[in-house]
Amino acid sequence: MPIKSKLSNSDDRPEVTVIFPVYNAENYIKDTFTCILKQNYSNLKIIAIDDGSSDKSLDILNELSQDDNRVTVLKKDNGGQSSARNYGLKHMTSDFVTFVDSDDYIDRDYITKLIEPFLLNEKVMLSLVKYVRTSFFSIDNFTNNNEINFLKRDDGFNKCLLQSKGYDVSAWAKMYRAELFRNNYFLTGITYEDFEIIPRIFAKIPKNGIVASIDAVKYQYMKTPNSIITGEFKKRDLDIISIVHSGVPFIEKKLFDSREAYLAKAIASTFGVYRKAIRGNASKKNKDEIFKTLKWLMGLVNKRKKLTKKEIVVKVVLVLGEKYSVPLVKILSKILKEG
Repeated sequence: MPIKSKLSNSDDRPEVTVIFPVYNAENYIKDTFTCILKQNYSNLKIIAIDDGSSDKSLDILNELSQDDNRVTVLKKDNGGQSSARNYGLKHMTSDFVTFVDSDDYIDRDYITKLIEPFLLNEKVMLSLVKYVRTSFFSIDNFTNNNEINFLKRDDGFNKCLLQSKGYDVSAWAKMYRAELFRNNYFLTGITYEDFEIIPRIFAKIPKNGIVASIDAVKYQYMKTPNSIITGEFKKRDLDIISIVHSGVPFIEKKLFDSREAYLAKAIASTFGVYRKAIRGNASKKNKDEIFKTLKWLMGLVNKRKKLTKKEIVVKVVLVLGEKYSVPLVKILSKILKEG
């Protein structure tokens, strides 16, 4: 049931940590890191992790955080975003944590909005704000709706899986009770690491635990030429195959009520990789692997349920076959402005 927030911004609120992994981000980090520094929430800790940058990212972090006792700047050898996030988690002491990527923007009250549901309901384990995907930052992309919905665990998970009106399976645009990361870290050395860990996070939430969704856009995800969506196909994109192959049995065992929503997201993500493979002239072997995975996933979908739009498209692609579906896939990529 939605309620309106009535909390004031008092100084006795719980400590929240922002984990901010950085790698070769000198071209935009000044603006994005400043968004975190200017948060209107008072009891804030910021852990910025330089993941072995070869540019001036570390210098910029140190310069911007000089004399700011809220900020801890850490430096480590390059290990990837998952490794950097895990490094931040191991240095965190707060009871609440959120993540911000180095090329994205958050509204000034991002932290305030995310922490509010925890203060209103002690059963809240995770909160969500909406995000918008954009090529250019604009303050007008943020919205200020104060409505909060308190959802059962599985309903909250499904909202993320089905990408319902601005929510997604991402580590960012969420706040977590820190206990959800106890012995529960990001898998390193893979792509699509958020899709891998988020099911494990929700599985640690008690069945009667609450997920709170805030009906406001507070996070801007920046589309870049080398982003996971628009970038060229790389061998590491095949990580999606192992993720969904291990994810399906995990969901069936731990979060069965979210099985169909998980399959919908798995199909959408795998089809996104297939489009990249077609655009990027991947090897026939790689395209065959992805196509085979799509066929396997669609075979698991409950025949009685209403298919999502992407499931319908994938069904058509499978009927056409690899060879004859290529023109359709290329047209879809152009419509979606991919690559």
